[in-house]
Amino acid sequence: MRICGVISSLGSGGAERVMTELCGAWAARGDEVTLLTLDDGATDFFMVPPLVTRCALGLASASSSAAGALRANTRRASVLREAIRRAAPDVVVSFTDRTNVLVLLATARLGVPVVVSERTDPRMHEPGRSWRALRRLVYPRADGLVVQTAAVVGWAERLLPPSRVHVIPNPLRHQSVAPHPMGDRAKRVVAMGRLVSYKGFDVLLAAFAATRRDCPDWALEVYGDGPDRATLMSYAATLGIADAVSFPGRTTGADGVLASTPIFVLSSRFEGFPNVLLEAMGAGCACVATDCPSGPRELLQHERSGLLVPVDDHRAMAAAMRDLMTNGTMRHAYGQAARLDSARFGVLQVLDRWDHAFAVAASARMAAA
Repeated sequence: MRICGVISSLGSGGAERVMTELCGAWAARGDEVTLLTLDDGATDFFMVPPLVTRCALGLASASSSAAGALRANTRRASVLREAIRRAAPDVVVSFTDRTNVLVLLATARLGVPVVVSERTDPRMHEPGRSWRALRRLVYPRADGLVVQTAAVVGWAERLLPPSRVHVIPNPLRHQSVAPHPMGDRAKRVVAMGRLVSYKGFDVLLAAFAATRRDCPDWALEVYGDGPDRATLMSYAATLGIADAVSFPGRTTGADGVLASTPIFVLSSRFEGFPNVLLEAMGAGCACVATDCPSGPRELLQHERSGLLVPVDDHRAMAAAMRDLMTNGTMRHAYGQAARLDSARFGVLQVLDRWDHAFAVAASARMAAA
């Protein structure tokens, strides 16, 4: 099969990571894969997998006016159309809302099946009024719409028939460091993500502060970067926990960090599909996660493979963290169960779901011809 993947860039986000992993997996099994990026490749964080043909289109420049944006997007669609035509794919796979819109415009009347995928919760994420209107207009043209969790299916089925809507979770990537025995892991709580408001790190800091009296020998490490870094560091100082909290920045060694971490916390106010929570489960961490829309509830089984707490409730989060901090047996049991549960998200299982989406898209395209 000839597959053409399209994404804005190969920057450090979750969508970019999953696109490169899927393209690599398709190529490794023998598919002919072309990966198109709208940018010029200068900000790549993820490497293009072996056997994948990469074409960086250099179309990601900003516009200073509405008219300029219209002209730029018309040009982007034209260049993208020609790149897809040259790739001659059996199916086009596009990631993220704005890119999906451009791909659907670019492929009009090309006759190739197109599967688009939302990579966050579209009920919570706002792409902009014009893009939202365009999405409503062009998404019904898609031969398949992939969402990451069952919670988003209702939204998707308002745009496409249920037969063309597919729930496909992200795959658990191969982890390069074997999980350490729980008893050998240092007393630390780890969180990872972009330092922005919706990740809820302010709630995590407040929760960690509430555990200090009972668990003074534990530390908190928050990996990631973003615009809220200085604010969060200042808040940690205000809470009196600056000596026990560190912000190491973005890391390329997440596997090693998680493999030696006993407790992982996801404090998000919303998610699309929390890749880092799945990776923490695969590393055998005992996990606490907010029961946010969407994703955590579809990964963790509450009080079996982790603990779910209400969004924005630092007291409930503190209580869950305290239970794990003070009970090694519980940490071990939840970590073991989380690792077992993560196997449901293996690459082969996920590829099977994509293959089904491709088959449905091909049938839909033939029926429309």
